[in-house]
Amino acid sequence: MAKTEDCSVIILAHNGVEFTRICVDSLLKADSLPSQLFLIDNGSTDDTPAFIQAVAPAVRERGIEFVTWRNEENVGCSVARNDGWSKAAGKYVVFMDNDTAVCTRNWLSVFRQAMADDVKLGILGARLIYPYKPHPIQCAGVSINRHGRIRFRGRGAARADRRFAGMETVTALISACWIMRRGLFDEISGLDPAFHPVQYEDLDYCLRVNEAGYHCAYTAAVDIYHFESMTTASFGDETYLRTIARNSMTFRRRWHGVIQEFGEDSDDYQWAHVDSIQMTDELDLAMIP
Repeated sequence: MAKTEDCSVIILAHNGVEFTRICVDSLLKADSLPSQLFLIDNGSTDDTPAFIQAVAPAVRERGIEFVTWRNEENVGCSVARNDGWSKAAGKYVVFMDNDTAVCTRNWLSVFRQAMADDVKLGILGARLIYPYKPHPIQCAGVSINRHGRIRFRGRGAARADRRFAGMETVTALISACWIMRRGLFDEISGLDPAFHPVQYEDLDYCLRVNEAGYHCAYTAAVDIYHFESMTTASFGDETYLRTIARNSMTFRRRWHGVIQEFGEDSDDYQWAHVDSIQMTDELDLAMIP
């Protein structure tokens, strides 16, 4: 019998039903389960509504409270997640993108214990790995340089790379899969809708958490598969790039005084395109102990 943790998992689905199916299926097969699952249809135009209706009994059979609703249009990541977060009953809240899948079987137990062990840990992120063999690292936390450029730590490195094999404090995290304290919503509010519809809202929130006296960390004790960019694919490349540029500027202006104290620029901040990362086309979503 899987152990149920005092956690609310929030998954947004804006199309990409084939990925949402993988995500939810992996969550239900894990050894640790949330007490509550929010599966929010954020204006999907594919078969997402039918999938949510079909999967509801399986979720409830696992002893998980299932909460779902449909937004008739895409209200953006911040608004939709905040809506779920404000209703969450768990002591801890987990954000999962719908293009992620559980890799570490007891992932939620590990997450929750780490939060319980450190009362000043505001947000803890998983080690995100690609779902294709040999599963190189996609993101092991985020660093930001003094010019506001973003680096996914470990991007393209081997999964076994010892530099990313532990747990450490990081400047920021991406919200593809992280756990945080439910009370942060009441203390410092939720994600900022200024970063509509998506991008930089998670980095902004991490800096707000740091500013409030907590810290963010990453742990390699939880591996999560991430297909990367599937949650934003429906925007189209041109719109997506414009959104990144606009939200990046908002982020840099807001945090100018903070980020100029960060480290100098270096070659490490050159974005490694996925085509340059060594992996095969062999999809492997196996769970590990």
